[in-house]
Amino acid sequence: MPVSMFAAGLRIAPIILFCSWGAAVQDAYAGGGVATQPMLPRFASLKWEKTNVRVGPGTQYPIRWIYQRQGLPVETIAEFGNWRRISGSDSSDGWVHAALLSARRTALAAPWSAISINLRARPSDRAAVVARLQPRVLTHVKRCDRTWCAVDVPEHDLQGYVQQVKLWGVYPDELVRRARRQLFNPIKRTE
Repeated sequence: MPVSMFAAGLRIAPIILFCSWGAAVQDAYAGGGVATQPMLPRFASLKWEKTNVRVGPGTQYPIRWIYQRQGLPVETIAEFGNWRRISGSDSSDGWVHAALLSARRTALAAPWSAISINLRARPSDRAAVVARLQPRVLTHVKRCDRTWCAVDVPEHDLQGYVQQVKLWGVYPDELVRRARRQLFNPIKRTE
């Protein structure tokens, strides 16, 4: 039984549409569309005082160690569902549930160093030194301009500027802005 060109075209059209839709979805996940998650690797901080770090991505895996300090910066290096593989400043890694991480940016003062780093009054090598931060002092990052970071040191009620390359918790070339909260809580329009 011969099939007309019109009828054959109707059978082919859904296949073409389905294939092109699949290509568009694949393109979005490959980076051609709008990303729903930030890129990897990225920094985060620990949300709770005690955080179990596991051998694998799930509660069925044994606990490798327990972080016991809220706000520590960690680097997210992989994802599996709701689980994040993180790395600490000492390069140890393991898995934590995403709910245990915060987008709040924190950093450690030169954990690789044995000498203190300067917290300055302004973003300049010539600015007055407000304090000398010992290695591994926890700071809250307010913003970074790829050279200097404005930070708070809440445990000592200090604030100032630190050279960005002397912090673990921000990348040397990363631009960090405080407006991150607006990404999660959009501004309400008043009419």
